[in-house]
Amino acid sequence: MNKKEIVQALAIAKSNEDLSAVDDNVMIGYGLKDFKPIHLTLRQVAKVIRWDCIRFNGELDSEEFDDFCRIAKTKFVIVG
Repeated sequence: MNKKEIVQALAIAKSNEDLSAVDDNVMIGYGLKDFKPIHLTLRQVAKVIRWDCIRFNGELDSEEFDDFCRIAKTKFVIVG
């Protein structure tokens, strides 16, 4: 992922868009060393950002998001 794609995924994650039907199971374990790069849509990434990086009060957990971005740049390839 590049910076532009991360910004787009974050915007979707912060929106009220319903992501409940988006399948993000392929991303389970994305923080592990053995996790191989995978192809994803922006909506899949947004769903994981919403789950992992957005606090219950709606604010972004910047520390968690920073960790997510470091991983996303090497492990996620955006398609579509």
